[in-house]
Amino acid sequence: MIFNSVNGKNLSGTWLMIKDGATYGKPMFIEFKNDQILHYDISEQSKNGALEKKLVYSEKFSETKNEFVNENRIRLYRMGKTHTVISETESKTEDTEFATDYERIEPTKTDLTKTEIEESKFNVEWNNEKIRFVFNKDLSSPTIQEINKRMKREGRKMILENLNGTYFGAIYDNGIRETLIPIREISAEKITLYGFPKKPYEITTN
Repeated sequence: MIFNSVNGKNLSGTWLMIKDGATYGKPMFIEFKNDQILHYDISEQSKNGALEKKLVYSEKFSETKNEFVNENRIRLYRMGKTHTVISETESKTEDTEFATDYERIEPTKTDLTKTEIEESKFNVEWNNEKIRFVFNKDLSSPTIQEINKRMKREGRKMILENLNGTYFGAIYDNGIRETLIPIREISAEKITLYGFPKKPYEITTN
């Protein structure tokens, strides 16, 4: 069993790396075991919607700078490099501290079947950003769809995927998974999503 606690904070379970506009790469998860942070990649394609984790590397939790944003969100700080181009012949590289948030996932509360969830349609708004929460449909505009068709390129689609009972709206672009949006609760009337990069971290919509 993987579990841990620090200063009374519960670190049990699986945590999703939260991506923002400056975060690139595939979605990843972490788990805490004793003084280790275990970093997991996930399969490029799910099997009937089920995701599989694969351990990539581990690091010592006691050697990280961290902050508990709330009981289900932890922020890890790491040092990296920022490369700035000043001119065609001049640039500079600086040591920079980067912060990455991780949200604890939990089994989705729903009475719907997988098929019923995939048939659901919701219009979600988060910080004035409108999201069409609909599965297995091309989310690109008609113009982009036409361009993609000529280029033989797949558009943006949302696929229903799950990990240990947690359902996600997985956004794919040209067949590559970019983002996982965890679903806390879903019914025929409403949906609750969480794991957003900025407040509000969770939204409920009709």
